[in-house]
Amino acid sequence: MLKKSFLIFLYFSISVLIYASDTKTNEVYVKGSNINMQEYIKFCDKTKKIKNLYVQKYEVTRKEFEEYLDYSQYSMLRQYSKTGGLFTYDNLMPYPDCAAVLITFYDACKYCNWRSEQEGYEPAYDIQGELPFELNYFQWKQENGEWIYYVLKMPEIRLNEKANGYRLPTINEYFYLLLGGQEGIDNKWWEEIDITKYEFFANSHFTNKVGSLKANPLGVYDIFSNAPEWIWADTNTYSRDDSINYAKYAVGYALREESLPNFNLIRYISNKKSLSPKSPLERGFIGMRMVRNAE
Repeated sequence: MLKKSFLIFLYFSISVLIYASDTKTNEVYVKGSNINMQEYIKFCDKTKKIKNLYVQKYEVTRKEFEEYLDYSQYSMLRQYSKTGGLFTYDNLMPYPDCAAVLITFYDACKYCNWRSEQEGYEPAYDIQGELPFELNYFQWKQENGEWIYYVLKMPEIRLNEKANGYRLPTINEYFYLLLGGQEGIDNKWWEEIDITKYEFFANSHFTNKVGSLKANPLGVYDIFSNAPEWIWADTNTYSRDDSINYAKYAVGYALREESLPNFNLIRYISNKKSLSPKSPLERGFIGMRMVRNAE
């Protein structure tokens, strides 16, 4: 009996170590900075220091997110179909190693906590309550004889900035990673890439296999060429009287009409002037990438 118990314990310990090792290979260390990101991207926050981070090389894949769906018994997402045709679960993510989409901001925070727990880290998000899993959180509802556009109230989510678990990058962190850190800014790494390939990836009606294109100087792949990615930020825009369902930022760029020599990524982003806020409960063509504190 003792021998059997020991073997089970040994098997579990080895499995955890292998899983942790595989996870580590998908991370890169990024040194923090006091850089004023607002000098490069006007809508960044100029006062926030960028921490030392471990950053996922790739966006969360369909296979990885499906492990969470299976664990949480949310298999109904696989039945997702917006209008048929191109906008179905399998068409949007045709391969297991494609970037996952159809992720709400709430899903993203829950997934970060779940992955943290699976790998022995302290969860970064304190989620006040639960939200029943739905394919579509927006619906017309009759109330007092009138049809109103009804949106469920999302639980409040608070970030523990000191936790070592997975989380979404902040707005400053995201754009620092996007530009390739200080080295990327100094070297203008984007001038050396074939921008037409990135345009094709960004303008597809589906996500591509992660890591298919050249990484930036930090070793981060697909950060402006595959799925838009949720980031941790909030604004009162469109929140009306609901302080919980702030419109969150989903970041991602479709590279259009930029097939020119010496493509300038900073100029391209700056021309957009601002970000387009997304509802935290929108289930659309939005994916995610995780980071965690290295301090």
